[in-house]
Amino acid sequence: MKFDRDGDRLVIAGAIRTPIGQAGKSLSQFESFELGNRVLEELFKRSGVDRKKVDGIVAGEIGQSSKAPNVARVLGVRAQLPLEGSAVTVANNCVSGFEAINEAGRRVLLGENDLMVVEGQESMTNFNYYIDGAKKVSKTANLDKLMKVWDQIPQMEDVKVVDSVMEGLTDPVRNAMMIETGEVVAQKLGLTKADLDKYAYGSYKRAFDAIEAGKYDPYYVPVQHDKGTLDKDEYIMSKTGFVQKPERFEKASAVYEMIEGGIKGFYDKYSEWIGRPFKEGETRGAVTLFNACPQSDGAAACFLTTESKAKELGLEIQAYVKGWANAGVDPVYMGLGIAYSMKKALEVTGLKWDDIGTFEVHEAFAATALGSMIVVRDEFGYDLPARLEKGDVNPHGGTLALGHPLGATGLRVLINQIIALKNSDARYSMGAICAGGGVGGALILEKA
Repeated sequence: MKFDRDGDRLVIAGAIRTPIGQAGKSLSQFESFELGNRVLEELFKRSGVDRKKVDGIVAGEIGQSSKAPNVARVLGVRAQLPLEGSAVTVANNCVSGFEAINEAGRRVLLGENDLMVVEGQESMTNFNYYIDGAKKVSKTANLDKLMKVWDQIPQMEDVKVVDSVMEGLTDPVRNAMMIETGEVVAQKLGLTKADLDKYAYGSYKRAFDAIEAGKYDPYYVPVQHDKGTLDKDEYIMSKTGFVQKPERFEKASAVYEMIEGGIKGFYDKYSEWIGRPFKEGETRGAVTLFNACPQSDGAAACFLTTESKAKELGLEIQAYVKGWANAGVDPVYMGLGIAYSMKKALEVTGLKWDDIGTFEVHEAFAATALGSMIVVRDEFGYDLPARLEKGDVNPHGGTLALGHPLGATGLRVLINQIIALKNSDARYSMGAICAGGGVGGALILEKA
């Protein structure tokens, strides 16, 4: 596949993001589209681009609110982009931010658009509880009827209150929650809690050091809220004790040793996928709340256009888009989609593993990030774990520490790629993200 338009290369410009908030904390007062509007306003303020020059917007979001259907269009109108321009919202689970970049890129490559705004956003705080089945039952078929029997809902068989976060984080085919897929990968690959805690500490430490060194400052869009201003990523700055005292990771209990049935019950459910026997007294759980990513709120945006258009508009090119690829695995191994999408991205761009100077690997769980690197080593013959030890993977921290605002994570990863290219002699950076359903996406950027 060609990733240029008659020799005119695709470029990224203006990439910025909010600091990532913890769900339920600093950014909780804002709907996702309100965060999206803030980054778009700042995008135009910093770039000086005439909004009338934009001919399309693509937004990535998973939990799109009914308050802003086709949120790309809502954002575009609020930002006073040309009304005749295209607007499309994409949802590809946690790959949605990358998918928004890809979709904008395809449109520019086809000549359908020239200057695209790409945006990603999520407010996990504002994911709703909803009442499932109510409209099918006569006594709850409309809102007035529902309110009259409100106190009876917990006892109803055909009507139930559902947490959309918990439901959305559960694969409906394998009936596996995302955290379960992380434990499956850990058990399948023989990764221990100590392995995952060591990995998580590395992510925390690198993220904290990068924040303190001001590496993210040029890309942050501080957000004023009811209690002050969020100007740094919230989760890691509330977990500095883990950076200073990594032994705290050891004290955290493995999730599937705390629940009913324990790790033995987990093996009973997933033995065919784990592929190794449970050993009484030896098998231990590996995934904890601190080697898994936090729920988050945030938004990010950038321009995607051609090199010639960027120069015409006076935009500073942050990176060239070398190419992208998607690849999937069984939903129960969700996180390993990273490995296969990376391999495919190399194939479609004609690059080799050693051509990649830095890697940005999404860390839904330490198990899935590290597990994907092990798959690359064991199946594809490239020692990516050695590159991790060398400091070439997530050099400024990753999702475990920075947070995971779902639809915005792809652009957060892209910004980390830009930072890594700027602060190293690397020519290429590859980002890779896994997602529910076993989807994986990879994006390769080239230094500007």
